[in-house]
Amino acid sequence: MSIRSATIMTFVLMASICISCIQTSAEDPELVIDGDVTWGSEEVIDGTIRIADGGTLNLLEADVSVSTGSMIVVENGGSLILDDSNLASTSPPSGITSFGYWDEERRGAFKVPSDGIDGDFSLTIHSVGGASYYGGQAYVGDSEPVSLNGTEHTFDFSDLEGGEAWIGLVGYGYSSVSISSVTIDTGNSQISIDGIDLDSVNMMAAGDHGFQIVVAGNMEVDNSVISGGGITIEGEGSLDSDSGTFDRVGPIVISSDSSSIDIYGESVFADSLDDHDIRGTSFCGISWGDSVLGSGDFERSGGLTDRWERRVVDQRLVFDSVDVIFEVDGMGLDGVTSFQSSSDSEGIGIVDGGGERVVQIRWSDGSWWNESATINIVSYRTGWNPEASGIDNYGGSDIPLTWGQEQVIDQFTPDIEWVSIAVLGEGEASTSQSVAVLAEFANRGTSAASFYITCDIFETGAQADIGGFQGVVVGPGESMDLQFGWRGGEVGTFSLDCEILTPTQLVDDSAFGGGTMMTESVIWNEPVEEEGLDILPILVALTIGIGIAVVWAYRRAKESVDESFEDDELDEY
Repeated sequence: MSIRSATIMTFVLMASICISCIQTSAEDPELVIDGDVTWGSEEVIDGTIRIADGGTLNLLEADVSVSTGSMIVVENGGSLILDDSNLASTSPPSGITSFGYWDEERRGAFKVPSDGIDGDFSLTIHSVGGASYYGGQAYVGDSEPVSLNGTEHTFDFSDLEGGEAWIGLVGYGYSSVSISSVTIDTGNSQISIDGIDLDSVNMMAAGDHGFQIVVAGNMEVDNSVISGGGITIEGEGSLDSDSGTFDRVGPIVISSDSSSIDIYGESVFADSLDDHDIRGTSFCGISWGDSVLGSGDFERSGGLTDRWERRVVDQRLVFDSVDVIFEVDGMGLDGVTSFQSSSDSEGIGIVDGGGERVVQIRWSDGSWWNESATINIVSYRTGWNPEASGIDNYGGSDIPLTWGQEQVIDQFTPDIEWVSIAVLGEGEASTSQSVAVLAEFANRGTSAASFYITCDIFETGAQADIGGFQGVVVGPGESMDLQFGWRGGEVGTFSLDCEILTPTQLVDDSAFGGGTMMTESVIWNEPVEEEGLDILPILVALTIGIGIAVVWAYRRAKESVDESFEDDELDEY
């Protein structure tokens, strides 16, 4: 290859690399802020802005437009500060949707925009995101309900003559009914109006946020407006708002118990996209000032949008044993929801299938609702409390269900420990004999246990002869002695290493206590043979005894014969 050809090839490769870099940047542009940066004019965010640890983005009297799909990420140690500024989506949510209620007082409704229209006209509603109206109904004034279907529906109106008409909406199975826009056709012209611009009641904003703000650091909103963007606070992130306005922003999502939000001054939530302005975890920090207005304070919501909800998801109960059957009662607003489940091979029991559920609501009028469910044990049996033992289920009953993601159920269980073990006697014995052993156990728990022990020879590891497994029952808060015999098997100095046998159902062998304890040593000796007895005196005594017995028997027999025969017979005999 010539030098010229090689040079051309090098330029081609470099150009390819540069084009590739430009394309990558265009697909995912990202601006990293790691210092102190201030914007004070009209700005546009198109892509991702990442505020790193030590970085601060100050929006000071700025008017910032954020393109669809863009994102602002505030990392731990970074700060985003809005002061007298506007941060607005170029495509905010523009629809509305009902809350899913059927009763006339709470069902969603909107006013037909007929001002300035003379004569007959038609009005067509269009659903948000192409959702089907199947099974829904519409109430036009006081008329009978009209069935809905498809993704749009047309209503015909005669001249309202300066009057007004409202259309109420109910969905199938208490589902919500959405309106992205309405189209008015007068025959001569058509007008399209976004749902958010309609006069409505018992409705909330609907659609997708135009951009996202993720806060793991700090965000401050002072006399500023955020419109059409979603906010998530995670990790140790925090958001402080002094007279900030959140238009079609809610619910602000707090995803960590370490996160917090402080709303005060003349702050305002308007048109949140769910039935609450803030959605937090069980123990995150939420502060709501007395002068703060929520979406529920405005006519569109009809008071149905709550200030906040606390939720728990993937909640688990932790047991010491497998196959514990339990039930949870009193969940939900009506307090009647219940379910039953059991612990798995790791002792984990999933609450309500692991689904997300609400545990606290702060209503729009400032009142509260808190979940107060209870856990009841259906069956909690192990080798230490079989049904035949007469000991109740472990775990107890009417245990308050906490709001934590994980709750340990360790009440009403035993906790067995060794107090002492000792060999009684002189500490020396023959291998043909046994020695007495006295063991003492204590139950530091709150339920009784029926258990056994076994012992090995510490020096050899062989199983000791203690007459089989030795059992004892120890009540809660009690101590109990157990005495048994230990028979030696071979000559030597040995000690016992005794162990409390724990239930096989336990996930952790030491969950209910147990353990081992050793005795002091015992010296085992060969048995001593006793001296032989002198046999001669025994034989002499035996011979004399036999002789006396023979003489006595002869005399007795003769007397019997004399009494039973006549004289002549006796002479003949």
